[in-house]
Amino acid sequence: MCSMQRTTKTTKQTAAETYAARHAECADLLKRIASRLEQHKASQAQEPANWGYAGDLGRVTEELAYVLASLGDRSAVDAKGLEY
Repeated sequence: MCSMQRTTKTTKQTAAETYAARHAECADLLKRIASRLEQHKASQAQEPANWGYAGDLGRVTEELAYVLASLGDRSAVDAKGLEY
C-alpha cells in the first residue's frame, strides 16, 4: 500500500476557455479524419473489389451522421433512417 498522499490540482477555467480548447480539438480531429479518409481511399484504390473498405465507410458515415445531429443538424440521421 502506498503511503503517499494524493493532491488534487484545481484550476478554474471559464466556459469560453473550455469551449475554445474543445473547438480547437474538434478542428484538429477533423483535419486528422480528412487525412485518414484520403489514405483509406488510396488503400481502396489498390483493392477495388474489396468490400471491406465500403463497409468501413458505411460505419463511418453513420457515426458522422450522429456527430452532425449532436451539433443540431439531424438531416443525415433522418436520411439514413437512424434513431437519434
